[in-house]
Amino acid sequence: MVKSISNVFSQSELDFWNRNGYVILPNAVPPSQLDDTVMAMERFFGQDFSQPTDWYNYPPFSGGIAPMIHDQELWNNRQSNRVYQAFAQILDCSELRVSQDRVNFNPPNKNSVWNHQGTMHWDIDSRQKPIPFQVQGVLCLTDTETNQGGFKCIPGFHRKLSDWAASQPAGRPARMLDTAGMEIQSVPGQAGDLIIWHSALPHSNSANTSNRPRLAQYITMWPVEGSLPGSGVLPLAVTKRRLLAQVLGVAESLIARWMLNYQECDMVLVEVDRLLGEHPDYPAWHVEVAGQSYYLRKPWVRPVDNRLLAIYRPYAMGQHIDTPALPIVDENAFLTELKEAAVKVPTTGSQSKLTVNQLNQMKQFLFQTPEQYGFEQRLWDEDSICEMLKQKFDLEIETRPVVLTDLGRKLAGVDTWSNP
Repeated sequence: MVKSISNVFSQSELDFWNRNGYVILPNAVPPSQLDDTVMAMERFFGQDFSQPTDWYNYPPFSGGIAPMIHDQELWNNRQSNRVYQAFAQILDCSELRVSQDRVNFNPPNKNSVWNHQGTMHWDIDSRQKPIPFQVQGVLCLTDTETNQGGFKCIPGFHRKLSDWAASQPAGRPARMLDTAGMEIQSVPGQAGDLIIWHSALPHSNSANTSNRPRLAQYITMWPVEGSLPGSGVLPLAVTKRRLLAQVLGVAESLIARWMLNYQECDMVLVEVDRLLGEHPDYPAWHVEVAGQSYYLRKPWVRPVDNRLLAIYRPYAMGQHIDTPALPIVDENAFLTELKEAAVKVPTTGSQSKLTVNQLNQMKQFLFQTPEQYGFEQRLWDEDSICEMLKQKFDLEIETRPVVLTDLGRKLAGVDTWSNP
């Protein structure tokens, strides 16, 4: 049964959308859901957001975008009927799929570590012809002022992109642009505002020079037609990563950060045409690879010499870098970084389900590769760590699926839109 589309935007709001490339839907979800989501974020980060001393107690995620994805509270917002109707009206399509996207925690800039500025970019390849019609969205979980690290964009640029692109040199970056002389606008939001923007609109989050953190949830929808089939399986609300954090007695964000540090060990060598130097305002290396220009983010990229870069494998794949087979970086360096990442497993926090002796044993296990314990992969992940916990400590990890409404099941790809 196809769900009917209700108009949540007025004609004047649609006119604003067409002119500027973004639009704001107020009261997209009830205040109680916003409160629940903020509380869930506090659990994820192991913080009390009302206490400024807590904001800087963990290593920052790049841009403040944290891999908190699966919580029931996030799904409650994703399956909100008003959120769905907003995307359906903008896309003029009732049969949609929803992203399993992340959250943003962007506290006030404080020092060289906590000093996010934001860089205007696209999340699509802006060199495509024609540019596909896609949209993105972010939900304001709290009131967000213009100086609070929120959404900014270049209004109306989505209508100028084709002409602008025709005037640019060959091999320009696909996802970044020189904004000199362009008018960048910071967009404030009230708690519950859903900001939807055209994917051809250059955008970013921004520097937070206020005295409060920015809290937001990214939500995107797109037509089912032409997308991959749904899995038919309920997504998880309680994941192995969350349970692993409970076993260790630490905040889930620390496990997520450790996993990111750990995965950074999976580096590949890429030979570039030219290393052009660093971006003047953004932590990225400017390179040319196979005749294409790229800005590659520093956390995922390290120069080896003037022609070789060590790049995190999934990042290289995500940037669609067209290279020959990519060999693994030197094995000794790989194992050294592996051990350094392993000892970053946090040792402080709430009560662990393992004894001190067991925690120490677990670290020793993680000093080795999964292959030494009979696993196929080179890197530890949630599955292999949980299996190791079962083998060594007889500790079972059981996940729990999310609770979805009929609409949510269709948006998540659990049910098809043809189902009654």
